[in-house]
Amino acid sequence: MIRRIFCLAALALLAGASRPPLPLVAPPPVPREFRAAWATPIWDRGFRDWPSKAGLSPDEQRAELRQMLDKSAAAGLNAVILHVRIAGDALYPTPLAPWSAFLSEKQGEAPKPAYDPLAYAVAEAHARGLQLHAWFNPFRAMMPPVTGKAAATHVTRTHPEWIRKYGTQVWIDPGEPAARKLVLETLLDVAKRYDVDGIHIDDYFYPYREARTVTRRVRGKRVRSREDIPFPDDKTWKKYGKAEGFTDRDAWRRANINDFVEQLYKQVKAVKPAMLVGISPFGIWRPGNPRGITGLDSYSEIYADSKKWLAEGWLDYLVPQLYWEVGSTQDRFRVLDAWWRSVNPHDRHVWPGLYTSHVYYGRDAWPKGAIREQIMSIRDSRIGSPDVPGHVHFRLGALFAENNRLAADLLSAAYSERAIVPAFPWLGAAVPAPPVVTVTKLLHADGPSSLTIASGDATRVRWWLIQTRGRDGRWTTTMRIAADAKFASNMLGTADPDEVAVTSISTTGVASLPTLVAP
Repeated sequence: MIRRIFCLAALALLAGASRPPLPLVAPPPVPREFRAAWATPIWDRGFRDWPSKAGLSPDEQRAELRQMLDKSAAAGLNAVILHVRIAGDALYPTPLAPWSAFLSEKQGEAPKPAYDPLAYAVAEAHARGLQLHAWFNPFRAMMPPVTGKAAATHVTRTHPEWIRKYGTQVWIDPGEPAARKLVLETLLDVAKRYDVDGIHIDDYFYPYREARTVTRRVRGKRVRSREDIPFPDDKTWKKYGKAEGFTDRDAWRRANINDFVEQLYKQVKAVKPAMLVGISPFGIWRPGNPRGITGLDSYSEIYADSKKWLAEGWLDYLVPQLYWEVGSTQDRFRVLDAWWRSVNPHDRHVWPGLYTSHVYYGRDAWPKGAIREQIMSIRDSRIGSPDVPGHVHFRLGALFAENNRLAADLLSAAYSERAIVPAFPWLGAAVPAPPVVTVTKLLHADGPSSLTIASGDATRVRWWLIQTRGRDGRWTTTMRIAADAKFASNMLGTADPDEVAVTSISTTGVASLPTLVAP
């Protein structure tokens, strides 16, 4: 809860106003909750977020992006996690990867006329009070049915020695140190050049296992069976794993991913200490953790020791993919949510990933209220705890399908009150001073006032939390990026506010006391 006092700054009242001003009062506290959704161009059961299809003109792409962000903000979200690296490609200009075919239909072909989709997305998200996190698939190299022929600058052509064909998949071998370094450089390139709020990776480390049908002769009869396809990393295992003294190939594979995650966190912090690092692993670390949980073993199948990353503090927020209904098999949703928070010695944020699009899966579809029930479960489980609620929807398009069916349901209940992103005090706990707010009356006496906002001290400010009180006494909340410093009072959510309260939010999410003014 944000602490509040009366801090008057530059109070300007008009003599002979048509109504006496109400006394200045502290605004209501704004709850903290991470409300985000993944947005990707990959088609999935009828959903495709942005762009809706490849080959749109830049004007059409920008228009779609603005509409998507408008709807996200109106629906009560405060963050969008945008897919920018899908399979060794990029939805932004970089010498480290070719342009994605999801933009222009042909990999390596830039938008014409040229523009930077990621820079545009960041600016438009921030203008709507939304965080924008850049989402990467680290080691998936190609999606042949979707991305077509690889460009000359694609990793499959520049470094074919790193590439492993695995069943239907094409992969960058994480066991190759130079490959890990290049993948890491692509993520750091975005951290350095863009004002994104976070770097986000999902569970594409080593590939999920595929199987093949094998025919053998047993006692003179042909017997068919299914067996797992081994990941073809014999060369890197011999060259690096054995040479480094490993005797267990699985342990070496986990060490490769651990090294990547550790370096990602440390190097992002070296570039921008307040930039967030988020990871979304499979929801089950190992079967039996906690007792009674069964399912895929991500520790031994995709070599993701996600419990270790949390224990080491190599991330700022964890989004375990808890893609089960509340109360379903083994009550995995609630049991695993509690378990992940119990193995979190550094008190990082744990915010479940929700399988929101499952509401539309035909005969197996969840009821509409399942997502609302999950959100309420997350909130209820954190009452009386220092853990702050949050969640991420897979995927954004699912909220707005069927004439915004889910978004409207959430807005009427779970999202009826605006929330702001929680703080990350381990990245810096300094409390900024209340902002300095200057009110200037414009030329026409009956026109709006102009508000100019400045930091109250040297603490770096990321956002202005602006709350306006209307004639009816109701408060409206908006977020504005701190790079913007001047606003007309009638552009802050209330047409003719009696009072404006401005709170500084630091780069790590820590809030100041508010400054109250009467425009």
